[in-house]
Amino acid sequence: MKKLFWILAAVALLLIFPGLGSAIAAALTPVIAWAVSQPVLLGFGLGAAAVPHMRRTQPTAKSA
Repeated sequence: MKKLFWILAAVALLLIFPGLGSAIAAALTPVIAWAVSQPVLLGFGLGAAAVPHMRRTQPTAKSA
């Protein structure tokens, strides 16, 4: 229910202020473009995303 409230609040803000979406997009586009162009940040993000998957150990034939 809480997520639905946040979605409806965001839609209401975009309806009340139609230029808000394009202003947010204009502000975030250069930031995202810069972050994607940084190989260290990209590698760190991919590594951080892989950590939970590496912790799950699959049962081997010996332990099964």
